[in-house]
Amino acid sequence: MLRELSRRSLLQALAGSTAALPLANLLGTTDAYAQGTTPPLRFIALFTAHGCLPEYWNPQGTESSFTLDFPNSMLAPLEPHKDKLLVLDGLDYQVLYEQGLTGHEGGPVTFLTGSKVNTGSGDHLPESASLDQVLGNHIGGTTRFRSLQLNAWEQFGGQHVYNSISFTANGSRVPFERDPANVYQRLFGEAPSPTADPAQVEGNRLRRKSLLDFLVKDAMRLQRRLAGAERQKLETHLEALRDIERRLGALSQDDSTPAPRMQSADAACAAGLSVPSYGLGGLGNLNNMPALTRLHMDLIARAFACDLTRVVTMTIPGPSMPWLNIHEDTHNDLAHLLDVQEEPRRSTIRGKMVQVQRWYAEQLAYLMTQLASIQEGSGTALDNTLILWGNELGDASGHMNVRVPTVLAGGAGGRFRMGRFLRVRAAGSNPLGGWQGPGHTLQGAVAHNKLLVSIAQAFGLNVNTFGNDRYTGGLSGLT
Repeated sequence: MLRELSRRSLLQALAGSTAALPLANLLGTTDAYAQGTTPPLRFIALFTAHGCLPEYWNPQGTESSFTLDFPNSMLAPLEPHKDKLLVLDGLDYQVLYEQGLTGHEGGPVTFLTGSKVNTGSGDHLPESASLDQVLGNHIGGTTRFRSLQLNAWEQFGGQHVYNSISFTANGSRVPFERDPANVYQRLFGEAPSPTADPAQVEGNRLRRKSLLDFLVKDAMRLQRRLAGAERQKLETHLEALRDIERRLGALSQDDSTPAPRMQSADAACAAGLSVPSYGLGGLGNLNNMPALTRLHMDLIARAFACDLTRVVTMTIPGPSMPWLNIHEDTHNDLAHLLDVQEEPRRSTIRGKMVQVQRWYAEQLAYLMTQLASIQEGSGTALDNTLILWGNELGDASGHMNVRVPTVLAGGAGGRFRMGRFLRVRAAGSNPLGGWQGPGHTLQGAVAHNKLLVSIAQAFGLNVNTFGNDRYTGGLSGLT
């Protein structure tokens, strides 16, 4: 009885504060999973740019017996997680080139929409909603946030196509958040008035922290800080949040870099309605991008642990990567020059492109590790998450939307058979065989719309098309 009283008191106390609701959700899942409730299935879409070198991207080996550990492998950081990977080779953004487009700009738009891209306004916009928005409406209604849209670095200005992969049904961009401090505030802080005095906001934050600490300690005292899994779960979560707070603060130690701003959810949403245009120099120190990327990923993991959202999109651009000693423009000086023939320039450029894509793979590996650390019943949050990692190009040297590198990661709740390297195009076929230019069909092409259909179906949607309805059915071989 004492344990039941402590648990009930804790949940009632936590539920009395908006700031504490995430903790109430966190502890509320323990009994639910213990009683046989199936953990929710989540979706993350991760977008990175500039294409790849297929010979270094694809695994070596067979469908079920492959390795990512070989010289120049772009996916090498994912080797420890390969049993939770489904690497797909042979998908095309068929809707793009058959409608007369190719190159960079259409890829981020069609990645999650499967839609024809309209350029009449001078912009690149779809005709239909992106998968994250459809899934958010379908599975996100019981969570505090139907979906989250994150961006690790705002490149070329807020409205540039590289920054946006999430779209409403009428083709409008869904505003993204680039500042993890704002994401933290939205997820785990109450929302003060946008006009509140900064000193008042900080005072409220400190009082909220003190109240939360008191509520937790007081309720825990009824049963010596809870028992077993609940105690460990809460301690792990609070320590993770403290670590995020410390790292947010550490970013402000460099005077040359604007510190992430603690901003109310109301203010963040209001600012997002009209995304300002930022030049590269206005964003601070580019060397902070790795730290910002991982802060976003840690917040995704915390949000999933508390069931605050079940759908997230994240874009990780990369104008250059000085932390890798890559100071060239990744787009113009690397991706556009991969077909250079003279040595040693060719090897240097290709080697740096391997570094770029390997760094992106490291970020996915980090996210998977964070999700795998969250226990849910007999499994983990990673087991109950499907991550779709995509790009806008296939072979970067050709700047084509053919054979676009695509990876599914996580356990997908058992919906897909992971731990495989799946070639979806007919064996031995030349992806560009018979290429006649934009506006024409490629023989043997497999539209990525089929993958979007399969993902939608895995989340319980009864659909046979997604995006452009010329491409029907799901992608065979996933289950």
